[in-house]
Amino acid sequence: MLLPIPALWCVAAHYGWLDFLEYKTIDWRFHARGEIDAPVKIVYVDIDSQSLSEIGGFPWSRGYFAPVCAALLEQGKARAVGIDVVFSENGVAESVDWKKRVVGNREFAKYLAKSPPVVLAASYAAAIDRDINGQLVFRDLPRLGRLRPGAEVAVPELPQFRISEKDPRKLWTHQYVGLIDTIDGGSRTVPAFAPVPITPYFHLSIELARLYLGVERDGIKIADDHVDLVCPDGSRAARIPLREHQLIDVNWFSRWRSDVRNPRVGFSTAFLYADMLHSEKPEEREAAAKFFAQPDFADAIVLIGPVDPLLQDLATTPFDDVTAVPRVGIHGNVIKTIVSGRYLRTLPQWHQVEGPQILLVLGLAMAVAGLAVKGGVKSLRYKVAGASLTIAYVAAAFFLFKQGDYLLPLAAPLGAALSTTFVAVGWQLAQEEKRAGRIKGMFGTYLAPAVVEAMVESGRDPELGGHDAEITAYFSDIQSFSSFSEVLSSGKLTELLNEYLTA
Repeated sequence: MLLPIPALWCVAAHYGWLDFLEYKTIDWRFHARGEIDAPVKIVYVDIDSQSLSEIGGFPWSRGYFAPVCAALLEQGKARAVGIDVVFSENGVAESVDWKKRVVGNREFAKYLAKSPPVVLAASYAAAIDRDINGQLVFRDLPRLGRLRPGAEVAVPELPQFRISEKDPRKLWTHQYVGLIDTIDGGSRTVPAFAPVPITPYFHLSIELARLYLGVERDGIKIADDHVDLVCPDGSRAARIPLREHQLIDVNWFSRWRSDVRNPRVGFSTAFLYADMLHSEKPEEREAAAKFFAQPDFADAIVLIGPVDPLLQDLATTPFDDVTAVPRVGIHGNVIKTIVSGRYLRTLPQWHQVEGPQILLVLGLAMAVAGLAVKGGVKSLRYKVAGASLTIAYVAAAFFLFKQGDYLLPLAAPLGAALSTTFVAVGWQLAQEEKRAGRIKGMFGTYLAPAVVEAMVESGRDPELGGHDAEITAYFSDIQSFSSFSEVLSSGKLTELLNEYLTA
């Protein structure tokens, strides 16, 4: 009778109706675990309010990025640089000075043509856009398992550089490109790749991780449930497990404002020192060299991205779950997840069915409910055992996450256990009240209240057949009762009997 209740919770979890609650429980586990260190340094170069004030309104000339990237890689000895900005020529304002824009494009393209380890952003975020020729372009992130057979897979919006003032169709594209998309615009899951025919596009974090680990582009191997990063010598640098054949769940290592784990510098500051490297003044060159010689830059992955709230590239995270923070931090945490190998692990699926989770929900719900009703309504021992089992499950979920990055589901199992127990105890209480009422109705007129209460408290229904017991049988009679009962009125006789029986 109770099985439909936990079954409904399983259905709700399957269709995502409990995601909000489950995400809350995950956030609590991140807070309880606390921040953790990673074996890779991530440095953020922020396109912040100060940079917008000093350089000017965004978007900037792409010429600003060339010296900054060059200084970070050559002077700072960074391993790779990722830019969380889609350098597209689509939707450019008519008032733009194309002469200046092309000059900046050529400058950055000239630097990128040397094949430095710089990854530019591509995205499916612009679902409906117009290309350079004014034609409508429809894009949607292709999700494996949701693609119809024979459906055309769209190409993301790619970084493009117009390098001709007169010919808008003359575009240059960088060879290192990475997706910056997340699933449903959140901060918990990213697509490992977009399955575009001939050339799949990998996520920005994977491209940067492979550069950091010394893996060539053709060393990225896609399998059914994982992506391998294979070094030129054939050794495997990393294995990235996939959920639903395509998705990576982000393990968050720290909050955004963590100066120790997320060192950062403003873009305008980095540009100023990059420009000073070529100054005619020795003291300026020395100051710039000292700036880029900071240990934070050495062997680090640098992420350049917008952080000013006016640029509206913000999202909440498990650590920053109250105030939205820059989304560029998502890429940094995915990189840390890949390099450290600390992937979030969940219960496996059986042929696309959450079999283990269903068994867990049903098992916990029936066990807790069974203990709650065992021994009757007034049995405290079993109810404490049921509550202890629930608390133990929650404690196990927090412990496993802290020790092994394992995500046991909480919303569905706890919801099923509590609601099933509530219904079971309520039904048991109703049955107890019904039984007690029946006993009192049957025997309350004939037996003393204490005896009736003892029958109710026993939890057993009266039954025929009797039982063996050592008793004392007492018989009494009133002398000449028959004689005087014939002459007394009924009221007087009742008064006499009550006085006798009371004694």
